[in-house]
Amino acid sequence: MESGSSQYPDIDAVQAAKVVERITGNAWATDAAGNFIYVTPVARGVFGTSLESLNSQPDKLGWRQVIHPEDYDAAAVEWRRCLQTGEHYNVEHRMLRASGVYGWARSTGQPIHDGDGAIAGWYGTVIDVADYGTSTEAPDMSKRTEAALRVRERQLQQLIDTVPALIWSTTANGTPTYVNKSFAEVTGATLEYMTAPDQSPSLGVVHPEDRAAAREAFLHSVKAGVPYIQRYRQQRAGGNYRWTETRAEPLRDESGTIVKWYGVSSDIHDLITTQEALRESEQHLQQLVETLPALIYCALPDGKPIYRSQRLRQYLGFNLEETDGLGKSRLDGTLDTVIHPDDLAMVRVRYAHSLATGEPYLLRHRLRRFDGVYRWVETRASAMRNGDGEIVQWNGICLDIEDQVHAQEELSRAQENLARSSQAASLAELSASIAHEINQPLSAVMNYSSACQRWLNAEPPNIDRAQKTLDRIVHSANSAADVISRIRALFKQSTDKRDSAELGAVVRQARDLLAEEAGRRRIATVIEGESGLRLVPFDRVQIQQVLVNLMRNGMDAMASVSSERVLHIRACRAGDMVRVEVSDRGRGVQFPDKIFEPFFTTKDQGMGMGLAICRSIVESHGGRLWAEKNEPHGAKFVFTLPLDVAKMP
Repeated sequence: MESGSSQYPDIDAVQAAKVVERITGNAWATDAAGNFIYVTPVARGVFGTSLESLNSQPDKLGWRQVIHPEDYDAAAVEWRRCLQTGEHYNVEHRMLRASGVYGWARSTGQPIHDGDGAIAGWYGTVIDVADYGTSTEAPDMSKRTEAALRVRERQLQQLIDTVPALIWSTTANGTPTYVNKSFAEVTGATLEYMTAPDQSPSLGVVHPEDRAAAREAFLHSVKAGVPYIQRYRQQRAGGNYRWTETRAEPLRDESGTIVKWYGVSSDIHDLITTQEALRESEQHLQQLVETLPALIYCALPDGKPIYRSQRLRQYLGFNLEETDGLGKSRLDGTLDTVIHPDDLAMVRVRYAHSLATGEPYLLRHRLRRFDGVYRWVETRASAMRNGDGEIVQWNGICLDIEDQVHAQEELSRAQENLARSSQAASLAELSASIAHEINQPLSAVMNYSSACQRWLNAEPPNIDRAQKTLDRIVHSANSAADVISRIRALFKQSTDKRDSAELGAVVRQARDLLAEEAGRRRIATVIEGESGLRLVPFDRVQIQQVLVNLMRNGMDAMASVSSERVLHIRACRAGDMVRVEVSDRGRGVQFPDKIFEPFFTTKDQGMGMGLAICRSIVESHGGRLWAEKNEPHGAKFVFTLPLDVAKMP
């Protein structure tokens, strides 16, 4: 093909092919008969062939060695037709690569005409279209690719329309460009409605009261390029509104410029209404707790305080966190701050026991008020457990019982005064009765004694008269003794009521009888020892009187002690006897040799008969009563009683 003979007189075919080579890479050129006159080096490298090899085929169609055998015939027919008609050549087929693998490619070519309009040659390119499909069938791949894309597009559209969410998109400035099927069906708003001139873009379905906040949030996202998230009430097709959470993310181009916004709206109405109901319930419970006439608190399973009601905070005068900086745990700091020093040890022991065992906590103690005054309170706490029975929280309540304690103390004092008055009146009446009964025999003794003295002092002494007078003195003395015997018989029980009750029950009953008095005196009573101890038949009332007397003496001994007011009662087995100890933390026994003597007392008020009577009762039951020194200080009274060995294991 000579220069100037084509329709492009300034370049020949080879030069034109080189131009194509620079443009496409896989370029070729043939003469009018279809013989290759040029193939780019890139094409020769890709397909592993040469110009001479392509032109060496007997049928003068050099494509045979590089086109897949199954695709060759169709390609050859089309190529020959184009050579005859001069129509453009455009065929997809598989071509052999230098690696020995076939890949899909598109071969295109168009004729070059000379000045007379005759075909002077062909220029063409080979484009690799493997990315568009790898089917082993030979039909037109572009059509199959387009069909596959349409299928995928339809599947994607079905997915978007069936997903249970409202999906939409807008332009970079917020103008709606798309809403999915669910959005239109749920809200009743079409894309045309959303973009109508009289509507605020994308805000037509937002509740009027929420539009301003939604618009401001979206404009901020558009300006700052940050994701959009907002909750508002969204209109439904029926005209009602439901709470919705909308999120949107920007789509950016290669330069980072936002080109679109894609968003999704999710119905959260049930969640919002549930949360509102929960908040209302919590608010109601909070109001209930705050208005109860009690001091309420909560603590973790280890006892750490985590909540105090407003009434309790006002009562104490400080908040939870204000005890955290004292170098102690919040629990220890709180107890040290608000519990009376005399009650602190007992509170710690009881509280630790409840935390360790999960048993309810109940105790009366003094609590420091905000003004520094200690007031009596009754504290109760119970464990709250989960479904597995594990403690998750302690809930407690404090009741101010200061007025009640004072009222009980006043009542106890009044009862005690009344009892003393009654006792004094009875004693006075008894004394008068006794004096009246023995007055006459004692007067007779004195008169006869004077007479006897006169007869003996006479000159000479009248021995007969004196002897008779002495007989009368003896008779009168016996009469006085009879009076005393009758009085003793009056107070002596006619029958000896004895049983073999369990000693522990008697001790506990004695403790209960004095519980009110012990509380009023701020004295703790502790019972220790063995259980199931049974004595030989004994008078339950008399032994109980012994215990009450010894316990009351112990409480009296601690009246002047400011701390460690603890009364211990301990019962244990000692051979074939039961040993009972009543110990106090008082000043001890001052006269251990005389305290059991009748009418001996160290009290300002007392007859000195209590211990003497106690010893008589114990000894009448076959036991002993004595006093010891309590360590490190105080007194210990000990008595023994016979054990019913036959009934012991």
